[in-house]
Amino acid sequence: MTLAVVHQSEADRLNTERRAFLALLRMSNTLSSPREIAQQLIVVVREISACEAIGIRLKVGPEYPYVVTQGFTESFVKLENSLCMEDGEGRLLRDAQRHPLLACMCGAVLSERVDPAQAFITERGSFWTNATSDLLASAPALPLTCAIRNRCHTAGFETVGLFPIRRDGVTYGMIQCNDARRDRFTPESLAMLEALADGAAHLLQVTMA
Repeated sequence: MTLAVVHQSEADRLNTERRAFLALLRMSNTLSSPREIAQQLIVVVREISACEAIGIRLKVGPEYPYVVTQGFTESFVKLENSLCMEDGEGRLLRDAQRHPLLACMCGAVLSERVDPAQAFITERGSFWTNATSDLLASAPALPLTCAIRNRCHTAGFETVGLFPIRRDGVTYGMIQCNDARRDRFTPESLAMLEALADGAAHLLQVTMA
């Protein structure tokens, strides 16, 4: 399994956050809506991640649908667009706090139902793997907090990253990076994507208020 613990010096981390913040700062003067932010964000994410497929989810009611995607097939987006779980009569399933239950690893990341002690979860609560095949092979031994739908792997993606756009306890959406090739993430790119998600949350906190 190609999963490594990400280590980065404080100086490198600060430089990474500065670069990601500056990229977003250049956006902020011309963007006025969540969709515009997502459309520009996906360009920066592709440059940083070098992944072939990128998606930006934003909160709409109880859901977090894709607002903009690049590189995913229409069928993949259609199947994965909705995360809300329903009962046999089409009613939303909710947890004890009446929050809608969200499916798969995307839902776990968005709902903060992840364990940072696991190698594939960062301290910030992002999920990442450089090899879904290896991760799924070890799944019986992993304490997963959600049922995996397995569509990313079925669609041929080995590298998968899910980075929540969250600020002050509010989750505005998520950055998703997928690639059929293994080992697309590096410690620097992971740190930059998380810093970018933090910056996006700052912009969305204003526009989605």
